[in-house]
Amino acid sequence: IMKTIAGFANGDGGTLLMGVTDEGKAIGLDKDYASLSGDKDEFELHLGNLIDKEFGKIFRVNNISISFPSVDDIQICQVEVKPVNKPIVLISINKQGQKQEKFYLRTGNSTQELTISEASEFIKSRFQNT
Repeated sequence: IMKTIAGFANGDGGTLLMGVTDEGKAIGLDKDYASLSGDKDEFELHLGNLIDKEFGKIFRVNNISISFPSVDDIQICQVEVKPVNKPIVLISINKQGQKQEKFYLRTGNSTQELTISEASEFIKSRFQNT
């Protein structure tokens, strides 16, 4: 989820749907709710906390909108992500326990990790005048 949010934010923004299959069928959030021993409110709080931890509260307030529409009477989660004016880099821990910076971009219907040279070229072209 964080990788996709970063990819949308680094690009033109976009919409992330949870509780929907890759084929577009609404399956709902019951398993997600159960994994948190909660409900929609618990899920939204957890998601918001993850976004705050990864990107910061100001990023969430300015760039994220979370809603829970129903599709065929099945509740899903819709996350609208606005594009940002500076690059978003995710920090992950590799198998050796070392921190790694990763740059993601949403291309078509997938989120791709860019190499250092690709990220550098993209950042220059996308963020040079912001």
